[in-house]
Amino acid sequence: MEIYIGVDGGGTKTDATAIHSSGEVLSRFTGGSTNPYIVTFNKAMAELQNVLDGLLTPLNDESFSLTSICLGMSGISSVDERRRVQLHLLSYFQQRLPSIRIYMRSEAEISLMAVLERQHGMLAISGTGSNTYGITQSGDIHRVGGWGHLLGDEGSGYQIGLQTLKSVIKSHEGITPPTIMTSLIVESYPLQHITDLKSYIYQPAITKQHIASFARCCIEAAEAGDEAALRIIRQQAEELADTTSALIRQQAEFEESDLVWIGSIFKHSPEFRKAYCDSLLMRYPQLRFPEGNRERTPAHGAALLACKLFTDGVSDLL
Repeated sequence: MEIYIGVDGGGTKTDATAIHSSGEVLSRFTGGSTNPYIVTFNKAMAELQNVLDGLLTPLNDESFSLTSICLGMSGISSVDERRRVQLHLLSYFQQRLPSIRIYMRSEAEISLMAVLERQHGMLAISGTGSNTYGITQSGDIHRVGGWGHLLGDEGSGYQIGLQTLKSVIKSHEGITPPTIMTSLIVESYPLQHITDLKSYIYQPAITKQHIASFARCCIEAAEAGDEAALRIIRQQAEELADTTSALIRQQAEFEESDLVWIGSIFKHSPEFRKAYCDSLLMRYPQLRFPEGNRERTPAHGAALLACKLFTDGVSDLL
C-alpha cells in the first residue's frame, strides 16, 4: 500500500497526515512549532522528526510503502531554506526510505489543495497571524502580508487580541464607554480586576500567542452585539481586505478568482467573515468564495499534493 505524507508546519503547532493513494487518512499526529525563526533551525528539525516519528509509528508495517512527503512550513520560503530542510529529511529517511521524494511547497498551495483540490487561486489566512497568497493558473506565486506581529499581521488574532486589551483599558479609564469584553476577560483569565492586566501582560513569558488568545473574548462580545468589539472585528476585517486588495492588484486574473479563507478567526467569527467578504465584493464583485471541502486540514492537503506530484512524475528540488 503506497502512503503519502503531508506536513503543515506552523509557529504554534505542526500537523502531519498520512494518506493512502485513495485519499483515505491512515494516521495523524500533531506536535509543536517547526518555524526556525521562533524555535531555531535545529529545534525545528528536532520537532519535525518527533512529529514524523509519531505519525509513522502506527504505520510500522511491511505492507506499507512510503512514497513521498510534501511539506508546507512557515518560516521556510527561500530555495536555500528548503534545501536545508530536504537535506535534513534525507538524512532522517536514509536508513528506512532512501528513495522517498521530498517536496517543499508553500502554505498556500497545501491549503488550496485541501479545500479546492488544486493549487491555483487566492488564500487569505487569519489565525494568530495573517497572510494572503495568490497563485496564478500558470503557477506564479504572489504574496502580500506575512510581516509578523510587530510589522504587520493586519486582521489577525494577534491584532484583534491587542486591540481588545487596549479597548478594555480605555473603557476602565473612562475614555470610552463600558464594554462586556472587560467582564469576559476577568472571567477567563487569572485576574481579580481588570487592573491586574498590567502585571499579567508584562510577564516575560507572555508571547504573541497569549495576546492572540484575547481575540476570543472580542469575538464572543461581538456576537452579543457589543459595540466596541464589533468595531474591532470590522476594522481588522477591513484591514485584511485592504491587504487582499493589494494582492489582487498584482494580477488581473485574481479579480475573478476563487478566494479561500482559512484560520481560527475566520472559523470562529461570522462577523469577521461577513465584513471581510462584503468589503472585497464592493471592490471586486466577480470574486468567488467557494466553500470547497472544509473538513480537510492543510496537512491533508499537503498529503494529497505529495500524491499528485509523485504521480505526475515531478522531481523534488534536489
